[in-house]
Amino acid sequence: MEALGLRGGRLVLPDAVVPGDLLVQDGRIAAVGEGVARRAPRALDVSSFYVAPGFLDLQANGALGQTFLTAPAEGIQAILDFFARHGTTGLLATLTSAPWAELRAALARLRGIAHPVLLGVHLEGPFLAEGRRGAHPQAHLRPPSAAAARDLLGEFGPLIRLWTLAPELPGALEVLRILREEGVVGAAGHSEASYDEACQAFATGVALVTHLFNGMRPLHHREPGLVGAALEREVFVSLICDGIHVHPAVLRLVAKWKGFDRLILVTDAVAPTGLPDGDYELFGHRVRVEGGAPRLPDGTLAGSTLTLDRAIRNFREFTGCSLSEAVRCATLNPARLLGIDDRKGSLAPGKDADLVVFDEDLTVHYTIVGGRIVYQRG
Repeated sequence: MEALGLRGGRLVLPDAVVPGDLLVQDGRIAAVGEGVARRAPRALDVSSFYVAPGFLDLQANGALGQTFLTAPAEGIQAILDFFARHGTTGLLATLTSAPWAELRAALARLRGIAHPVLLGVHLEGPFLAEGRRGAHPQAHLRPPSAAAARDLLGEFGPLIRLWTLAPELPGALEVLRILREEGVVGAAGHSEASYDEACQAFATGVALVTHLFNGMRPLHHREPGLVGAALEREVFVSLICDGIHVHPAVLRLVAKWKGFDRLILVTDAVAPTGLPDGDYELFGHRVRVEGGAPRLPDGTLAGSTLTLDRAIRNFREFTGCSLSEAVRCATLNPARLLGIDDRKGSLAPGKDADLVVFDEDLTVHYTIVGGRIVYQRG
């Protein structure tokens, strides 16, 4: 692969933005620093832009009218291409609660996809609390089962990277122990867990709380619940930063309590993402999208229509954090959670050349995956 230089950009590092060049060779970052782009036979002038690690989305259900759960191979490719146009270079295809045969069929289709943006699968369900299921169909929930977990992991283990469940349900802790043995990240979400149950889950292997505040009992001063435990303990939390799922004031409080090392921005994007407001079919329900927010007829939020470039922009606006801090929450932090920060999530020699080039408004101009330009604006 021909070497590629990025000349004159502002490099977004985990703790600073600095001027400099990047040299990309053989799909990896070969060098970082002033003038290194001169070594490449081809160089992009990015002097008007920022250069950051590619964004990593741990929770995206679909886009352009399709979901990872039901889309055919060409639909899956189209969804991944769409998110790449918004700077995402790594994504976990998220499968919501569904009949077991449907989950297996979706996993089989995803296993056959060769797309550089696809990092694996996030199973969100079906081991969820009925009272906190959100848009997950009640008929598709099931009790946690070690046998069921081993059934999927035995066939699709390398593909499944993250699994969200309600840790207070009978049998959930046994499933969490299996996930830890198999190298799958366990997450807590759609849960009625008490503070004590949450702490027990963290001790058993839960490393992430999925879309904090949404799909769980509210924080209460006499029963902190999963939210309080997540804010106190050293676990990662993901946030849907659209200004609707979590109020900006609460986002500011979370940033103060947790700092920026364990916050992860996710989209929780659903099928209407990339489409105009209107009525759509989703999770077996009719949903109405107004102002970019998909809702069931009873008003329940049913995911979002976010992309990570917008989520980062919102997070900066809502919290007043630095660009480095906001970008970290969509790059290095998710890479650390998945254990892939040795090759993704920051700009350093030897790491994968997964890059996003954007302007002051976080409008993406280039997305580069494995050293190849997969999107160029205009």
